[in-house]
Amino acid sequence: MKKVKRRVLNGAFAFLLLATPVLGTGIEVFAAATNTAATTESTTNDSDQSTSQENSTSNNEDNNTTGDTSTSPSSSDSDTPETSSSEESIDDGSSEATGKEVKTETGPSSSTSEESETDTSPSEDTAAKIAVQEVQGYATQYVKLKTIAISDTENVPTSSLFYQLTEGTLSENGSNQGFAGQVLKAVKQYKDSTTNQAYLLLQNDQGQGGIVESGAVSIASGTLKTENKYVTIQKNNYPLWQSVFLDKQLTTTANYNQKTYLVKESFYKNSNKATYYALYDNTQTFIGWVNGAGTKTAANAGGVWQKENSYATITSSNYTLWQNFNWTAKKGTTADINGQTVKVTGKYSHFNGSTYYSLYDKNNKWLGYINATGVKLSSNAQGAYQNYGKYVTLTKKNYTIWGNFSWTSKKNNTTALAGKTYLAKGKYSHANGALYLSLYDKSGKWIGYVNAGAATVATNQGGIWQSEKLSVQVKNSNYTLWQDLNFFKQKASSGSYLNQTIKVTGKYQHYNGATYYSLYDKNNKWLGYINATGVKSAHTIYSQSTISRYVIVNNNSGNFFDKADPNSTKLGAKSTYKGYMAQATKLAKTSDGNYLYLVSPAGKIGWIKESQTYSVNSNFWMYTTGGKYPSLDVKNLNIQVSISKQRVYIKSGDKVIYTMLCSTGAVGTPTPLGSFRIQAEKGLAFSGAAYYRSFKDHGIYLFHTIPTSIAWSTNTFSAVEGRKLGTRASHGCIRLAVPDAKWFYYNMPYNTPVKIVN
Repeated sequence: MKKVKRRVLNGAFAFLLLATPVLGTGIEVFAAATNTAATTESTTNDSDQSTSQENSTSNNEDNNTTGDTSTSPSSSDSDTPETSSSEESIDDGSSEATGKEVKTETGPSSSTSEESETDTSPSEDTAAKIAVQEVQGYATQYVKLKTIAISDTENVPTSSLFYQLTEGTLSENGSNQGFAGQVLKAVKQYKDSTTNQAYLLLQNDQGQGGIVESGAVSIASGTLKTENKYVTIQKNNYPLWQSVFLDKQLTTTANYNQKTYLVKESFYKNSNKATYYALYDNTQTFIGWVNGAGTKTAANAGGVWQKENSYATITSSNYTLWQNFNWTAKKGTTADINGQTVKVTGKYSHFNGSTYYSLYDKNNKWLGYINATGVKLSSNAQGAYQNYGKYVTLTKKNYTIWGNFSWTSKKNNTTALAGKTYLAKGKYSHANGALYLSLYDKSGKWIGYVNAGAATVATNQGGIWQSEKLSVQVKNSNYTLWQDLNFFKQKASSGSYLNQTIKVTGKYQHYNGATYYSLYDKNNKWLGYINATGVKSAHTIYSQSTISRYVIVNNNSGNFFDKADPNSTKLGAKSTYKGYMAQATKLAKTSDGNYLYLVSPAGKIGWIKESQTYSVNSNFWMYTTGGKYPSLDVKNLNIQVSISKQRVYIKSGDKVIYTMLCSTGAVGTPTPLGSFRIQAEKGLAFSGAAYYRSFKDHGIYLFHTIPTSIAWSTNTFSAVEGRKLGTRASHGCIRLAVPDAKWFYYNMPYNTPVKIVN
């Protein structure tokens, strides 16, 4: 090769495409950034010139095995910035338009020795031409350009040069040292058939390239393979390397764990027998080289299945539920399950950057894959809190109001709060399929969680309409009749309806805690809504019927009424009959509920609400028939029995002080009429009844209980005979209720006069 004096390292070299492809090849080359116009270079005497030399270090691959499960410190490029002497570029006008470089050197003295190396003709080639042939079957490899030490002499190492190929011949094309230390791909190999020297065609990621001697590079020891597959990062502490030389760490997998990437290349590294993947994201951005042991290969761009044990609440109705990650089959959409909470058993971190959840319903039916942006994730089965902001009225009883979703805290029940209106600020669509409302009262106090099935949504804070049948009268003129229950508009003043009877057809239990009646006049004209405290009952009796029922009075508050109306005349106090039996002979249905008309053997007691009694009709003969027993310490004590009325009257002279129900002799066995006295014969029981006292024929005609069902018993009585009390049924004796007969037995004095009349 002809030795020529070059300063091949002086100045910067650009990595670019030749303007015109080399004839006979498709190779793009690294071109030196020299002037296309002729240039001259003035050099001073070596004794006056600072030496320009590039410090170089070995770029051989570091074969020390590096563990990929720990982070290695980043390696900086070993290239040392080159220093060059200050050189003055002199344009002596001798350069030609051929682009050949003209170099001149100036000695130390004022006299100059010019060594012109300008080509005398465009056809003369002063550089060596090397004939090469391409080596077939060459496998692409990753290489790193070495830094070459170059002295300031005429001898320039050929390994520091780029070559270009023209019709099978290599020719010099500038220095390759601007790329020393960089990693490139060697994609082709050529050989000089004379010297057997190997040359490599290098390319970068953009396909730009140039040719160098094989000795100009360090070759990564391993096998490079083109890939097109997806992997999901499984470890968070593996290094990500800039190149297969593993000499510069970019970061670790901590920021990429469980994400899916495209593998374009794999490299089996001989030194540690590990395979490394070149990872790219969905924008085709290179992420780095990672040890494949830190990843898992996915079947497709969806990535690998990752376990997830949580719940997802659907937050939109326009998401697709996918059958696969090729987007070729749909399972459905979220339109039918919007707002519901479903189970999430697994997830996929897709190559497209989105996360997809695998959904199952409460019956473990698979629903499909959904983009995570379409749900709210929760660790609890009730799902995510959803804003609701509606007023609801509790309309179903026997529902628990819960304090938590572990079902361990009961705050209340809907039976106690039925009909009341609350604000449901939020809701939870539970994975069990039920919707739960989070309720608050007017003061902002949290009431608890209730199944939405126990409530009805209202159009406003007034709550829902509830049936109510009342007749009322306005109390005074200070109340407003409202047009609506938001209280935006007044309809009238209560003063317009004073002393009028008004119908209530329905009511609203408002969120504010008050009850409002919907009022109509007698012509069914709607009058408006009024606070229930502004009216009083205008009692209405809808119907009245005759009955016969024995009941016990169980309320001692207030009085009996003259009519089935709490506004009617008050009679005796309930307290005097509390716990005693009476006979109900009439039933009235009213606007205030059902009323019973009670009588005793002595006569009228009065009307009482049916709810303030309970029935003993099945065994009334076991109860006192006349109320509280009187004292018998009276003047002229005597007894009178009425056959027609089936009554026993206890009298003081002519005054009746107590009346009892009885049964006298049947038609075929009548009780004798006349005047008698209580005789000495008495006993606790005999073969037919108990607690007897004789009044005639010394043990033949008696006062005693209803018949017993077992002879000589004092506590076992015949229900069949008991039901006959109050009718003629005996063999001539006078039958009494069990407690009445016992009282009579123990308290009635001997020789008390007895008179039996029709």
